[in-house]
Amino acid sequence: MPTELISLIGGSLTGFIFKFMAQKSQDQKEIFERLITANKQTTENQDKAAQRVPLDVGKGVRQLIVLTVLFGTIAAPFILPFFGVPTFVEVDSSNPEALFGLIPETTKKYFVEINGYLYTSENRQILVAIVGFYFGTAAAGRKS
Repeated sequence: MPTELISLIGGSLTGFIFKFMAQKSQDQKEIFERLITANKQTTENQDKAAQRVPLDVGKGVRQLIVLTVLFGTIAAPFILPFFGVPTFVEVDSSNPEALFGLIPETTKKYFVEINGYLYTSENRQILVAIVGFYFGTAAAGRKS
C-alpha cells in the first residue's frame, strides 16, 4: 500500500475524529446553555408563585385542623355532655335467613340516641397520626 494512500486515510480519519469531538463539545455546550435557561425560567416561575400566595396560609390551615382534632379527642368528651345535646348513632340490624335460606338475610338501618359524646376509633387514629407527625418533624428538625 503506498504511503500516500495511508497518509490520506490517516488524515481523513484524524480529521473526522477531531470534527466529531468538536461537534460533540458544541452540542454539550448548547444543551448546558438550554438547561441553564430552563432553570432560570423555573426559578422565576417559582418566585412568582411564592409571591402570589403567602407561605403562612398552609401553616394556619394545618394548625386549625390540629386544634379541631385535639378539641374532638380531648376537650369534647368532657365538655359536650354538660350541654345535653343528643347524639344519634346509625346502627345496622340484621334478620337471619328463614326457611332454610329461601328468605335471604335482611339488614335494616336505624338511629339510636345516646347520651354523651361518641368517641370513634377514627378520632383516635387521627390523633395518633398528628402526634406522630409532630414528633417526627421535631426529631428531623433537631440540629446537632
